[in-house]
Amino acid sequence: MNRELIDTLFKQYESAFNKLDLETISGFYADTFISAGPKGTITQSKKEFEEKAKEAVEFYESIGQNSARIISKRTMPISNEYSMVVIRWGVTFAKTGSKVIEFDVSYFVREIDEPRIIMFITHEDEQAAMKKLGIRPKEKENT
Repeated sequence: MNRELIDTLFKQYESAFNKLDLETISGFYADTFISAGPKGTITQSKKEFEEKAKEAVEFYESIGQNSARIISKRTMPISNEYSMVVIRWGVTFAKTGSKVIEFDVSYFVREIDEPRIIMFITHEDEQAAMKKLGIRPKEKENT
């Protein structure tokens, strides 16, 4: 396990997430990976992720995401080649002002050559949490 490489990966991930730069974020993932959460799992390719990136950015902008930062990070080696990294994210939205909304995501990182995320698990239902906070996408104006 090379903790320095993992630290660098998530420092860069944090910067890209804060800017909603999902193209850069896609570079942190393996060519195929698993995403999971309370509603189930999906496998996708990095290419599929990149194709949906614009949609995702539009969604986060529509709900008024202002900033994202890592509050805490725990790294747990699983083997010589893999680690689990639990990130506690803090995100602010236009609707919540300066109040930081916190949530956890577990990332499984392959540490062969350059570290790459092979799976992530969100710990809560993002849409349900947004609804509970009253955060909804802005209505698109008719043109």
